[in-house]
Amino acid sequence: MRIKRPLQRHHIPSIFTLINLFLGFLAVISIVEESYIRAAYLILAAGVFDVLDGKLARLIHAPSQFGSELDSLADLVSFCLAPALLVWALYARDLHPIVGALVAGSPLLFGALRLARFNVNLEAASKSYFEGLPSPTTAVIVVALVFYYEAQGHAGAAKVVLPAVMAASFLMVSQVRYPKFPAVSLKMGPANALSLLLILSTVVIFLWVDSRILLPVAVMYLVTGLLRHLNRITDPEYRAAKSKI
Repeated sequence: MRIKRPLQRHHIPSIFTLINLFLGFLAVISIVEESYIRAAYLILAAGVFDVLDGKLARLIHAPSQFGSELDSLADLVSFCLAPALLVWALYARDLHPIVGALVAGSPLLFGALRLARFNVNLEAASKSYFEGLPSPTTAVIVVALVFYYEAQGHAGAAKVVLPAVMAASFLMVSQVRYPKFPAVSLKMGPANALSLLLILSTVVIFLWVDSRILLPVAVMYLVTGLLRHLNRITDPEYRAAKSKI
């Protein structure tokens, strides 16, 4: 008689990670079928489950190395491969085959490097910020550009989208610090509450008013990290500490 094993608590967040991975796969299928807006929405949906699996793992006190590795594999598909294919299909297809593939493939190439670096340094990673632009954020920037130019028209889109995607991809392996997703609590201080309010407002406007709101919010997040990094590296104490290394 075969004994059924109950679902282990630490496996529950992995279910959300697998949903993230499957949504990324569906996004790839949508790109092949030339349903680009549907692919963009699927990438965003994958991002929701990417946030949920980490939050759930911490909530039930069940983080694991297996979950971290699975999360990286899912992220590689949903936030690196799918956005890269989306960029290639919409904006880089008409370039030289090698050039177009390299430019459009930058989210995949730099994303793989970032995820490998993150896994190696997992124990030393900060709990308050990411070092380098997170791959889901890069995917959101790609999706935001797609929504914007689908609404505005494609005239001259490649001249803006391709450099922006390459810059965001490079930032994934940079030392620029970006804040993590705010805690879902109003007791964590005004900065956390303001971040939650901004995210909620963006979601409401995105769903019911105008999908183009995603682009200025994504750009604001990207630029804020750059400005903080510039302020940090110009700080005399930081420069003095670096000179001693």
